[in-house]
Amino acid sequence: MRVFVISGYSGSGKTSVVEALVSDLVKRGYTVATIKSSKHEPGPEKGTDTWRHLQAGSSKTAFHKASGDIKLEDRIDADELAKLSEYDFLIIEGMKSVDVPKFWCVGNDDLNLDDVPVNTQAILTWSERPDLISDIPVIVSNNMEMLVDIVRTKALDFPN
Repeated sequence: MRVFVISGYSGSGKTSVVEALVSDLVKRGYTVATIKSSKHEPGPEKGTDTWRHLQAGSSKTAFHKASGDIKLEDRIDADELAKLSEYDFLIIEGMKSVDVPKFWCVGNDDLNLDDVPVNTQAILTWSERPDLISDIPVIVSNNMEMLVDIVRTKALDFPN
């Protein structure tokens, strides 16, 4: 299983990026599971982020309530993690503090470089943003070819 994280500011398009990535990876023949990590309680099933993950093609999805800076392994019990390891990719929405390769979504918001978490592979925006100066690549979030290539090459191999 290969793990990649999508994190970012509230309302910056994280769920839309997860949906597009899942859909594209599934079209390429990969199996994908997703996790939505949030400090908020999950809402009604239809229309929730986890529901959207499933509609995009995720074979399995889970919701985990965030509770501070905890390791990935601490948030998912061993049995659940073992079930997820049968998939080619695990895409996680949230968990910005885990040291796993990730995209940092900013949408149209200003970027505070102090907010960018460790192991960020690219900063995602909704449109070209020449105003964003960073050593990390800035990519428009609908450039799926580039985003999928980064996920396929940079995702963390998670031991079974």
